[in-house]
Order: sequence, then structure tokens, then C-alpha cells
Amino acid sequence: MSEYGCKVCRILDEYGMKRYEEQLLEQWQADPPQRKGYRQLAEWFNTLMLRREMDRAGLSTLGDEAESKYERLRADETIAEEVATELANAGVPIDRLRNDFVSYGVIRTHLKECLDSDVELSSGEWEQDAIEIARDHAGSKISEAVRSLTNKGQLTASGDIAVSVTAELECENCHARVPADRAIRRGYVCRCEE
Repeated sequence: MSEYGCKVCRILDEYGMKRYEEQLLEQWQADPPQRKGYRQLAEWFNTLMLRREMDRAGLSTLGDEAESKYERLRADETIAEEVATELANAGVPIDRLRNDFVSYGVIRTHLKECLDSDVELSSGEWEQDAIEIARDHAGSKISEAVRSLTNKGQLTASGDIAVSVTAELECENCHARVPADRAIRRGYVCRCEE
């Protein structure tokens, strides 16, 4: 049996990142709209690991360099492998790092079970996480389909193709359409009944 409670516990110890655990918890417990969901926290955590390894290898991490590299590691296979090779050649243990990247589910387990965080999600918060997860899943599936179409020569662009998924809510009475995030933040879709 592992001496660690979860993958995040192990990474915090092996990568010397224990001091970031408090920051992870603070971002999870922050008041909306500063509060980060599990997926955002996983991306932040993975980027932090990558930035630390890039620093150790003597690579620049100024600006959003680590964020950019992380995004490209998650891009289509050709781009991801180019970035992985570049990082490996610079001395970053990229294979180990990629195996250690965490998912939103691992972050959720760490926060709820390992840290025994008793944060109760207020009305609208678990629903926002559900919308975020569904949007990310849809974006991933659309990206796969677009990649396939591109590889078959059925879809072209002069640059990389980025997929953006927005969930919108529509009032059936007045047909006002609003991004779900905005509607939840302000507490209404429309005011046609007022």
C-alpha cells in the first residue's frame, strides 16, 4: 500500500511542492468569482509542476511560457511530441512529468478526502463545476473530430485550429440568449417577466 493518500500527496512530496498545498486549498475555497473549479486547479497544478522543472533545467519561464508549453503538450499529437522532445532535450524529465500530471478527479479526491475539506458548495457552485466539466468534455470531443477532419484533408486553416465551447441559456418566452456563466453570475437569463 502506498504511503501517500493520493497522487497529489505523492507529487507534493516528491517534487518538493508541499508549500503549494495551502495555495491549492485557498483557490478552492475562495469566494466566487475568484474560486477555481477542479479542472482549473488541475491545470494550475500541472503548469506549476512544469514551470518548476523548466526552471531546474534553466529554461525561461517568464511571462506565460510554462502555460504555453503546457497547452501545447495537450494539443494534437504532432505538436505535443515536438514540445516534449524540445523539453526533453533541454533536460526536463518530460516522460515522468507527463505521467505525473493530474486530472480534475485526482484534485477533487485530494481536496475532499486527503485534506478533508469541509467546504460545502453553495447553490450554483456544484452546478457550475458540472457545466465546466461538460463544456471541457465537449471541447475535447470536438477537437478530436476537427483533428481527424484536418488529417483527412477535409478541413484546413492557415494556422492551428482552436476549439471554443460556450454553453448558452435561452428564455423560451423572449428568446434572449446568454452565456451560462454570465447568467449564473448575475442570477437571471432575462427580465422579460418583470
